[in-house]
Amino acid sequence: MLGCFGCGSIIGMKIRWKLLILLLAIALVPLIAGTVLNRAHMRRLGAQLASDRREILTKNARHHLRHIVDNYGEILTRDAEILEYALYIQAHEVEDRLAGNPPESPQLFFSKDYDKGVNLPEGIAFSDKHFRLDSEGKTAPIQVTYDQQVCVLAPGVNREAVADDLGRLSTMPEVYRLLHNSNATRMYWQYTSLETGIHTCYPGHGGYPSDYDSQKRHWYAQARDKDSLIWTLPAPEVSTRTIVLTLATPVRRPDGSFAGVTAIDVPLGGIFGELTLPEQWSDDASTVLVFPGQSGDETEGKLVILAQQSYAGHGKDWRGPELKQYLVSEDADELKALMNDAVAGKSGVRKMRYKGREALWAYGAGRANEAFPVVIVPYEKVVAEAAEAEKYVLDRMADNMKIAGAVMFGVVIVVVIVAFFISRSVTRPLVHLADAAEKLAAGDYGANVQIRTGDELQHLGEIFNDMGPKLRQHESMQRSLAVAMEIQQQLLPQESPKIDGFDVAGTSIYCDETGGDYYDFIDLVDLGAGKLGIAVGDVTGHGIGAALLMASARGVLRSHAGRHGGDLSELFSVLNTHLVRDTGETRFMTLFYGVLDATTRSLKWTSGGHDPAIWLRRGMGKIEELPNTGVPLGILEGATFERVEPVTLEAGDVIAIGTDGIWEAANAAGDMFGKDRMREALSASAEKSAAEIHTAVVAAVHEFLGQTHQQDDITLVIIKAL
Repeated sequence: MLGCFGCGSIIGMKIRWKLLILLLAIALVPLIAGTVLNRAHMRRLGAQLASDRREILTKNARHHLRHIVDNYGEILTRDAEILEYALYIQAHEVEDRLAGNPPESPQLFFSKDYDKGVNLPEGIAFSDKHFRLDSEGKTAPIQVTYDQQVCVLAPGVNREAVADDLGRLSTMPEVYRLLHNSNATRMYWQYTSLETGIHTCYPGHGGYPSDYDSQKRHWYAQARDKDSLIWTLPAPEVSTRTIVLTLATPVRRPDGSFAGVTAIDVPLGGIFGELTLPEQWSDDASTVLVFPGQSGDETEGKLVILAQQSYAGHGKDWRGPELKQYLVSEDADELKALMNDAVAGKSGVRKMRYKGREALWAYGAGRANEAFPVVIVPYEKVVAEAAEAEKYVLDRMADNMKIAGAVMFGVVIVVVIVAFFISRSVTRPLVHLADAAEKLAAGDYGANVQIRTGDELQHLGEIFNDMGPKLRQHESMQRSLAVAMEIQQQLLPQESPKIDGFDVAGTSIYCDETGGDYYDFIDLVDLGAGKLGIAVGDVTGHGIGAALLMASARGVLRSHAGRHGGDLSELFSVLNTHLVRDTGETRFMTLFYGVLDATTRSLKWTSGGHDPAIWLRRGMGKIEELPNTGVPLGILEGATFERVEPVTLEAGDVIAIGTDGIWEAANAAGDMFGKDRMREALSASAEKSAAEIHTAVVAAVHEFLGQTHQQDDITLVIIKAL
């Protein structure tokens, strides 16, 4: 009687009471099993999470490191060219002075005067970048002046005998100062040494040994013997023992005879100053500048370290040899492959051992006999976040086990009391619902339940039965979008075309998964050699519809470009006819299409409603437009398109063909980027390559947008005549 009364009472309860009793009744077994299974699951989860995170971190690190070395390689090349040009100017000025007459009363300041503190020039003060080790091994600033230079005579040289050359070089500080002010971080000392035994250095300072003879220095001998501009290996300079690289070149008398050497010391801090690594890597990372060894000597097949951050200190003996070290790894084959890549002009990232630890080696693109950067980051630093994530999961698992133990004890008592009152009217629907939920979680979207309880459980079952089809539909849509995006990206050019006399680059940046912008490069071999079709289009709207219309237009254009390439008006008429039949009244397409001819260096074009292309005529110093020649495609059947004369491009001319996503890009204030800003970006970067011009324009748009999301597709093609 008691049992039946309990069953009847439970059936008449509201669902909230049924659920309360059900949860209490079934809590014990799931809790015990769940505790055991959860422990194993959490361990697997932690390991999987760490593995996935490690893979992502490694991929991101490779990309970031390659970006760092590529950018830094460009900076190194730029800095080297700047310094070499500065040295060229310095050498030219020295030779001009050697060819002239000395001033009547030259201002001369000698090293011993600086050391004694007498006969000092104006402006002498403690330097903020020239330091010397004191007797306790600490660095202390030395006094220098940027108003004058210092003169040093080699042992045995008579001052009167070299008075004329001293006088001729006395006016060099103004040249040194001008070059130094433009390259302050790149220059440590600037100096000139002559065969007559004279050595002058800027800025003026003391600290020269009494037996100093510049002709015995490695930089002097190398520049003299090679008779050309040279870079030395790192070595301590004479005054402060600071480790520097020296850039030196010979100078000559008016009759062409060898006069001496002029040089610039480059601080290693300046070399590595513009290379910035993420904070979590910087402590353990190694940054070096290396160059391939010369064939036929001891360095052959090795990477010689030209500079590394650990060199940025002081040497003990200025008379000592150049510092020569090699970059080595336990993975010799990988290191050889790295060197081969760099010499071939390829940058990259490789995983190999360094000083007993796995590390990622990022290396820049170099060439034979030229230096390139290498950044080495210990692999454990790269994946440290993954290890922390795994530890976090395990720590939480331990906490959960403690909580589960306490809960289990309380639940045991409660379940024993209420288990007798559990009714199948509650457990069976929930068990069915749980089974169906597991099937749904496993990917069975057809899983459903049949619950006929007449209460909230039945309503819950009906809601559950609607979930599967909706999830299937949602997943299908997501897969379709992903496939559409991948297909559309494959339809766009994967690399820039090669055509004699021109540099061409382009890309599309979509604001959604799929877009309506289109650009293409078509090799028109059927029309003859050296002809390239270039298309830029914009379909109304975004999403799948726009993408399909874009794909359709691409197919028609590619299939007819070769046959109608000689008559662009006819080609557009054919294309328009296809699009009118394929589209409804709400969609159309603007299109610019041109044929670039390497033989005549001309561009023939037709534009169906597309914004005019911008023509930057460098030789004439003005900007023109290539206007559209007809209505947008897909609107009016039978539309005609005007024939225009081709334009001839001169060297340095730039043509930019874009879509309205560029000039109509609006920032948070509602202001549009506009064509004036686009013209300014083109003009400012016109001396660069097509790819760099393209990057500069797109970067200007994104800088203008700030944090504002891109609202329209951006497509841009740059043509530059070489």
